[in-house]
Amino acid sequence: MEGHMPTSQADASPELLEEYKQWLALGEGGIAYNWEGFMICKHFEKTVARDDTTDPSLYDSTEVHAPGWDEATEAQRKATQASFLSLPLPERDSPRARAKPFIFPQRERNEKEPQDEEIRNAYQFAVSRLSEVNDDLHWKTSVLERHGPALFLQDSLLPATPLAKPTQGEICHVHRSDLSAHVTLSFPDAKEVLQKGWGERHRLSGTERLHLGYTMLYVPRSVQEVEVLASILQAGIDYMKSNKHE
Repeated sequence: MEGHMPTSQADASPELLEEYKQWLALGEGGIAYNWEGFMICKHFEKTVARDDTTDPSLYDSTEVHAPGWDEATEAQRKATQASFLSLPLPERDSPRARAKPFIFPQRERNEKEPQDEEIRNAYQFAVSRLSEVNDDLHWKTSVLERHGPALFLQDSLLPATPLAKPTQGEICHVHRSDLSAHVTLSFPDAKEVLQKGWGERHRLSGTERLHLGYTMLYVPRSVQEVEVLASILQAGIDYMKSNKHE
């Protein structure tokens, strides 16, 4: 930890304490839910986190921005450069959503903000269906969020491509706190998600900690948007399954 970072709340400035309060409002996810976790988050912000989470141009030079590229097989590289979306995505209606500025957890809304029950139920049903209609998947606790369910590749399909090594076979998860989600996508699909306003990269995507295609999907605003988001999650499943045993 950098020397000028306060080691306790007692040493923190009023501005940092207010930021800590905002961080706590997001709820748990990805790191210890206390001052130490917040300080780790701040450390990553100052050292490795990216701010260009809506810039699609990174996918045009993947050999530069994609850790694991040199170790990946030719088949795995081709899979990462293919689209798995069943149909082109529609443009999402304005205004564009944005994630809160924190790294862990990455969320669009605070935990206590109200959720539309119809939308929540539709999304839960759509996500549960993904495990029913796809072979070689199973549910277990997210390794990236450290709590909550996530869809994983079956262990028999591991190890994952070097490009997705940090996910340990995790494909996607939806955050119960606000209904935003994360999914690992191929580069063209991640690019389309960004360009058409459905999500943005994690601030560690494209570092040694996360696949360049690791993408946050925004909170659905209607049942129709749930259908689009489910198709994006399916594209992530198809991508992650495509380059096994290559």
